[in-house]
Amino acid sequence: MTAPINNVERGVIYTFYSFKGGVGRSMALANVAALLAKWGYSILVVDWDIEAPGIERFYVRENPRIAELRATKPGVVDLVQAQSEGKRLSWRDCLIDVEVGSNSSRLSLLTAGQSGDDYSARLYALNFPELFEKHNLGAYIEDLRDEWASAFQFVLVDSRTGVTDIGGICTVHLADILVLFFTTTESSMEGALHVLHRARKAQQSLPRDRKQLLAVPVPARDESRTEYEKATEWKQRFGDRFGDLYRDWLPGGIKPQDAIEILRIPYVPYWSFGEQLPAIVEGTADPGSLGHAYQILARVLGARLDWYKALEGQTPVPPIAKLRELDARWLGRHRPAARLGLMNSGLEGFMEIWHVCLNAFVEKSQRELLSAARQAQVHIVGWPIGVVLEDEDRPKSTNDGILAEISTKNLPGRTFDYWTLNRSGDFYAMMSLFEDDPDEHPSRRVIYFDTRIVRATEALLHCANLYKLLGLDPNVDIELGLRYGGLRERALTAASPFRRNFPPPKNLLEDEVTVGPVTFRLGAIETEIVSLVKRLCEPLFMVFDFAEFPDDIYQQFATAFLSGKLLTR
Repeated sequence: MTAPINNVERGVIYTFYSFKGGVGRSMALANVAALLAKWGYSILVVDWDIEAPGIERFYVRENPRIAELRATKPGVVDLVQAQSEGKRLSWRDCLIDVEVGSNSSRLSLLTAGQSGDDYSARLYALNFPELFEKHNLGAYIEDLRDEWASAFQFVLVDSRTGVTDIGGICTVHLADILVLFFTTTESSMEGALHVLHRARKAQQSLPRDRKQLLAVPVPARDESRTEYEKATEWKQRFGDRFGDLYRDWLPGGIKPQDAIEILRIPYVPYWSFGEQLPAIVEGTADPGSLGHAYQILARVLGARLDWYKALEGQTPVPPIAKLRELDARWLGRHRPAARLGLMNSGLEGFMEIWHVCLNAFVEKSQRELLSAARQAQVHIVGWPIGVVLEDEDRPKSTNDGILAEISTKNLPGRTFDYWTLNRSGDFYAMMSLFEDDPDEHPSRRVIYFDTRIVRATEALLHCANLYKLLGLDPNVDIELGLRYGGLRERALTAASPFRRNFPPPKNLLEDEVTVGPVTFRLGAIETEIVSLVKRLCEPLFMVFDFAEFPDDIYQQFATAFLSGKLLTR
């Protein structure tokens, strides 16, 4: 994962909080910060756990002199003290540069304060209620917050535990998003929830408008590998208690239980001795390692809680884990019915689509299927693939799923659409060709190459939308195939008159062309879509006297469609 180029977005401030200590919160923050810095993001780490400081110790291996630097550099306590005394102290003068790994990556560290024998005395001399009331500390912290978010892409704040004035600064004033760490105790869970609700209520009284404070609940010290049954029971309780917090930012099809399973931080005794960075020392390749768990959390935070973007490429299902195939009996029942409906409509050409998830099981009700189908439509060109109407042609419930058959043979601009989605998530559709609209295109013996590229793009995007809405993990494998019919004696041209700059080649032999299937990871659809579209279109174009198009044509149409534009006119 790399940093955005010329990033202009405001930085995000994540406060790492736990109601109780000993859950690995600071260690997680230090590792996540190191990974984000290694990936090229600009990172500020702030040690606001000023009563129990020491985040810098995690970076001793990388920077042996870091303890000496803290003794000479001011930090959070010194900034607050200067504000109380009306003195000027720039936070930029307090930063310590920390090298991470072996690729010269760096992050910036603002420690709890300049260490020394008088640190405790200086800390306990600060009367925070009085500082807010008489020394305008609240406005000062808001200014710090704005300046940090302007200077860094991500700010990670280590908060004090419990319910304290110091912790309130981190959770109320500083945080855009709370990263809540908790363990398998009622007090740990309820304490984290209490602090979140308290912070949300307090933010409503701030002089500056804030969006609702989001939270990323992170189960810590997970022992699923040694106490599977008990861990499973507690993960269910986590889902019950924190479900609403996950749903605030998870995609509609992803369940809180799925997030808990992926975000949990395993307990590995080896790394509990001293302050260490397993994500750097051990690496992140082993899916069962602590480093890998920190990497998942870092990706979620680095993607600004975009779940699919965060998990793209992570823990992919092995190729051998092909658990299911398209239901051949189900397909064999619907394909003849669709072809008969097409013939009765008086139309000839068609595009047929089918797809299936290979390594995950879906079991949805007809009502859930209809909801997903309605939301999955891509409204950019004509009637969308899998069109959902609300009149007498609306989808019908069947024993094994839902079915829609739409024919407009008695209306101007004849079309035919037949699609079905079964309870296992298999999708099949047959639709008449856009090129065969007799009112708009009197010559029915053509195929438009630009329209076919757009429709193949739509087929992939609709497929991805549908499976995301059905709750499938980004790393599952999807298989999708196309078939075209009614092709013989057609000429290959363009829908756009501006693109008809070549002699239209004809197909004199083949009436049908089957393409694929192609296989792709659900979460990688947008990054791979151009190459997938090309693979879905090339065999069709080939029968038109070896017609082919350069990659930039596929790139142009596919990327325009993804951004909501249509270039065929």
